[in-house]
Amino acid sequence: MTPRSPRTLGGLLVGLAVLLGCGAPPAPARVVLVTIDTLRADRVGVYGGPAGATPHLDELAARGAVFEVAVAPTPVTLPSHASLMTGKPPPFHGVRDNSTFRLEETHATLAERLQAEGFATAAFVGAAVLDRQVGLARGFDVYDDHMTLDRSSGAGGFAERTADHVVEAALAWLSHAPDRFFLWIHLYDPHHSYRPPPEFAQRFPGDPYQGEIAFADAQLGRLLGALERRHSDGRTLVAVTSDHGESLGEHDEPSHSYTIYDATQRIPLLMAGPGFVAGERSARLVRLIDVAPTILARLGLGPLEGPVGRDLWTDLRGSTEPGDPPSAYLEALAGRIHFGWSPVLALRTERYKFIRTPHAELYDLSVDPGELVNRAATNPALVAR
Repeated sequence: MTPRSPRTLGGLLVGLAVLLGCGAPPAPARVVLVTIDTLRADRVGVYGGPAGATPHLDELAARGAVFEVAVAPTPVTLPSHASLMTGKPPPFHGVRDNSTFRLEETHATLAERLQAEGFATAAFVGAAVLDRQVGLARGFDVYDDHMTLDRSSGAGGFAERTADHVVEAALAWLSHAPDRFFLWIHLYDPHHSYRPPPEFAQRFPGDPYQGEIAFADAQLGRLLGALERRHSDGRTLVAVTSDHGESLGEHDEPSHSYTIYDATQRIPLLMAGPGFVAGERSARLVRLIDVAPTILARLGLGPLEGPVGRDLWTDLRGSTEPGDPPSAYLEALAGRIHFGWSPVLALRTERYKFIRTPHAELYDLSVDPGELVNRAATNPALVAR
């Protein structure tokens, strides 16, 4: 007998539940979305990261779905969050960089939609790059961007507050929140420059980036524990992801913003809650723009207007219509905007990535995940396609 994949088993379990009279899984009563800034997938335990460094992310993965190949549309915080909240790629929502761009009112957001449906809505952000001036506050009853415990993320960086203070503010709101709510929490700590608290710096000597990730994971644990104590009915949908990763010197980039390799574009995406089967995994390519459509579909609500991503929950169940293999559009325009360099644009599939610059790049990710061997010259037909 051929072994079945976790994805197939998950679909069978849900189907069996329906046949036995359990019916469709209940719609979530609450939605919690957490973005951990600058978190690359391979630094999370369930994605092959250091054992024991991210126990709360790993525990969330164990009780829900792990999307093994999730990608962000840009290596920059604001445009990626705009895509997350609208379900649209950057060329469609128009936000292409930090600071000088703003999400216009013509683009509806997940928060606006849920607020209109009667959800209480609140956001707690960890850095001024996402303050209310950039257009993401629309639809939130509470948008907490108070950097009263500021620190700077380095030269040219943004004022920020550490994850413990972000979570503390969110917990204060949760203590009196109604039963039906949408909560977004943004933790900025893994962003350069890396300064984990002493306990976490000592746990990861010589690797402060991992120390910051472990600290953010610990604060996520505080949040998830409080949610479970307050709402133990199993009707909370939790999604955790990131806006982009971190290059850490790969491809000669010390951090992020200017290149578009998987070091900065491959991110974790975990979803747990009503309808998600514990331990299910998907190896299909998914995108940050798929998160909002998935949340809305699980709530039984129609999609946002315009060209948006797809519903991953239906995809997990194997219920989507067959079509072209999924692909993702990627862009890095910071060099173009700030220095007049050529734009860096890419198309990624599950196997290949094509990067369009004056010197075309093509990578076969199935055998070259580090994107070290440019195959553009030896595969002109695929480049042309």
